[in-house]
Amino acid sequence: MAVLLLGKAFQNLISRPADHPARSLTTPLLRRPGDADFQVIREIAWRSWASAYGAFLPEEDRSRFFAQYYTKDGHRRALDSRRTLFLLAEDDGGPMAFLLATEDAGRVHLHRLYADPRRQRSGAGQLLWNELVRWTRARGATRIAFEVASDGVSGPRFYRKQRCRPVDESVMPVGRVPIRVTRYVFDVSREARGR
Repeated sequence: MAVLLLGKAFQNLISRPADHPARSLTTPLLRRPGDADFQVIREIAWRSWASAYGAFLPEEDRSRFFAQYYTKDGHRRALDSRRTLFLLAEDDGGPMAFLLATEDAGRVHLHRLYADPRRQRSGAGQLLWNELVRWTRARGATRIAFEVASDGVSGPRFYRKQRCRPVDESVMPVGRVPIRVTRYVFDVSREARGR
C-alpha cells in the first residue's frame, strides 16, 4: 500500500508543469542582483501586482506606476547604495522572488517583497523575510516598517504570519485609483526576545 501511495505521489509531482514550486528539488538561494536582473525583477513585480491587485487596480494604472517606480535608473541606485538590502531568490527553476529594503538612521523600511505568483509557497518569501530580519539586527535597527495594499490577499496574510502589526491606514493614488494601504511594523527586538 505504501509503495502504491508513493508511486501516486511521484506521478502527481512529475505531472506538474516544470515551473511549479513543488517540482523544484533545490532550496532557494539568495543573491544580490546585478544590472542584468532589472527585467526579471520587474517581471516578477508585474506578475505579483497583477495577481494580488488586478481585481481592483486596472492594468493601465499599474503600467503608469511601473513606468515611474520600476526604472533602470532606480534599479542601479538600489544596487549602488550601501544602505540597501536588495536580494533575488532563485532555485534551479530560475528567479522566484525579490526584496528591496533600506536603512536610514537606525530605521529599516521594506519597499518591496514580491514573489512570482507561479512560484509562491516555495519558501522564497520566508527566506527573504528571515534575511531582512537578520540584516536589520546586524545594522542595529529595532523595527521594520512597510506598507501593503489593504485589499490585497497574499501580502497581508504573509505579514500577519510573520507577526507584523498594522499601525494605521491611508490612501495612496496609483494612477487614477485611490488604493487603501496599511502601514505595518515589525519589532525586531521583541521578536528576538521570543515575543
